[in-house]
Order: sequence, then structure tokens, then C-alpha cells
Amino acid sequence: MKCVLLVVVVLLLVAFQTRADWFDSCDRQFQLTNIADVTLNSPFFPSNYPAGSSCRFVVRAPPGYTIQASCTLNMGNTGSCTTDFLYISTEGFTSPVGSEYFCGKGTVSRQSLFNKLTISYISASSTNSGSFTCRLVVQPQACDCGWSKETKIVGGSEASINEFSSMVGLLDTLTVNVFCGAVIISSRYVLTAAHCTKSIPSVSRVQALVGDHDYRTGLETPYSAIYNIEQIIIHESYNEQTRDNDISILKTTTEIDFNRAVGPVCLPFAYNSYDFGGLLIDVVGWGTTSFGGPMSTVLRKATLNVVPSGTCTAPYINAQKICTFTIGRDSCQYDSGGPLYLRGSQRLYTVGIISYGSACGAGSPSVGTRVTSYLNWIRQKTSEVSYCIK
Repeated sequence: MKCVLLVVVVLLLVAFQTRADWFDSCDRQFQLTNIADVTLNSPFFPSNYPAGSSCRFVVRAPPGYTIQASCTLNMGNTGSCTTDFLYISTEGFTSPVGSEYFCGKGTVSRQSLFNKLTISYISASSTNSGSFTCRLVVQPQACDCGWSKETKIVGGSEASINEFSSMVGLLDTLTVNVFCGAVIISSRYVLTAAHCTKSIPSVSRVQALVGDHDYRTGLETPYSAIYNIEQIIIHESYNEQTRDNDISILKTTTEIDFNRAVGPVCLPFAYNSYDFGGLLIDVVGWGTTSFGGPMSTVLRKATLNVVPSGTCTAPYINAQKICTFTIGRDSCQYDSGGPLYLRGSQRLYTVGIISYGSACGAGSPSVGTRVTSYLNWIRQKTSEVSYCIK
């Protein structure tokens, strides 16, 4: 008999409506090591799972690794596929909705996009049953950074949802407002300005918001997540008056989950000697859209010109700072600490950190901390991190 395997991408519903309680009686999570090569079987394998049963398996590998799944299916459908389905989410989503689903008999192989994979099955029959077995192999993931969905900000526009995967909003846990921006540089660290963190009374008063767009609703994207902070590292020579060495690092209490919409920016190791003068950069933030105006709850962006170092007229300028100026566009209040993004070949680099300016969109340049001047400091403070150099 010829084996048949049906492959479909689920958008909303399958042949039957998925329910929130499908996995109440069988919902398992596994943490694999970086050398794992294991087998995941359906309940009672090699015998069939019970008709009308369901189970979910959420599998994680260490950060920086992916999971290769090779599955053999013998799902309990008679005739057309209507009752029994195997779901695989290569992004690790726990809901079957949006996952690929498979039925019938055959084999299928999938690789997780990052370090999380979800495999589940649902049998909606009172008589049919079947089985499946999957080999799961953990593999190193190729180093990557700065991915973007697309190849307040004064004079700017609303960013596309999850356009800037490394963007972070620093949340005040008391007011639940974004008070500064930041950028992901590794699975445990985000980079921001020292003036954003200097007055934080304790680590319990700040959280890192990632993968979000409108932080008041959180409904536009499934990638939004909040991480607690365990350590704040401020540059030892930060000068509050001149904003010299205006750079700070926050360490999260747990690993940040990387996915399509959340990941590290590329640090500009390959651009160490560049001035960036005359190039265009993107500024991004939830800041006010005018000086003294209301904050934006949606992430906004603007493209600015980098002013050559020798011609910048801003106060307190030096070689460790970077100037930007474009008439009618600027970063503004509460955008501070956010990244100055340089678009490379299919990647985003953070070449600056928003530091200070005179008035939003006024006739004078704004100033950022030049990240290339602090690469050694960043490495020193995050010595356990192996950065992706692209």
C-alpha cells in the first residue's frame, strides 16, 4: 500500500477547532543538552496512542543550538485526514494554531529556527488511533545577529511590527511606562545609556521589554516578552554633566528567547575605524513625538544623517561620540538609551546609543555614544559572551 503524508500550514483552524484544554492531561517539557540525540515517542509507542487523546511536547536546547526532528508517522486516519494530526512548530509556539500539521503515514523532517521546538498531536476520533516516533538531534546554530523583518521619533513614522528584532524598551515596574530604549547584544545582556540607569533605585524597578510594538496593548505580536534584571553595569567614568562615557549594560535574570522577532543586534567589530560621517542611520523608540509632547505607545523610527566628527557643533563633543542631524527629524525624550542602527548587508549594527540633544527636531545636532569606542569595555563586562562578528 502506498504511504501518504499530507502537509498543510494551519492559519486559523484545522478540520476541527482546537481547544485550550486539549493538553491539560498531557503537557510535557524537556530541556536537552548541547549533545543530545534522543527519541520522542507517542504515548504507549510502539503501540498506538488512545483514540481521542492528545499530548504536547515542548523541547528546548541551550541558546545557540537548534533541534533537528526526524519523525515517522502512522496517524490513525481512515480515508481522508479528518481526525488525527501531528503538529510541529519550528518556532516553539505552544498553540497548534499557526503550526504545520501532518497526517496519514510517512516521514517528515523539520529543524527549529532557534532553540525551541514544539511537537503535539490531537486525536478527535472515538475509534481511530495511531503512533509516531521522532529522533531529536541538537546541533550548533550558525552565529547570527542583526536580523530585521525588512531589507516617538520626530518627523518619523511608525515602525513595522517586529521590524527591529533587537529593540528593547526599559520598563519602570512602578508606572509600567517605557522610560528609555536599549538593544539586545546577547541572550543575557542589553545595552543602553548610563544616564538611563544611573537613577534606578534597584534592579526590581526595571524590566526589559522585547519583541513588542504597542506596549500598552501587546496584542499585535506573539513575540512580546518581559525579562527581569539582575545586574546594572554603569561605565565607571560616566560624567553626568558632559555625558562622557554614557553607556550601561543590563543583565537579565534568565536567557532571552531568540526567535524571528527577538534577537541580538550586530556589534560593529568590523567597523572599528569608521567615522560613519555622511551615512544614514535609523533611530527607534517609544519616546515623545515632539518636545514636551505625549509619549508614543507604538514603536517609531526615523532616518538621520551622521555628521562627520570634525564638523559637529554640539556641546561636549569628542571622539567617543557620534553626531546626527536631519532637518525635521530627531530622537526625543524617552528615546534615550536606544540604538543608532546602521543597515549593513541584510543586517543591523548598533553604532551609537542615543545620549543627548538640545530640543527634539531643533536646528542643532543630537549626540550619541559611539559604540566602536567601547567594544573592549563591553567585552570586558560580558566576558563569558562569544559575540557574533559579521
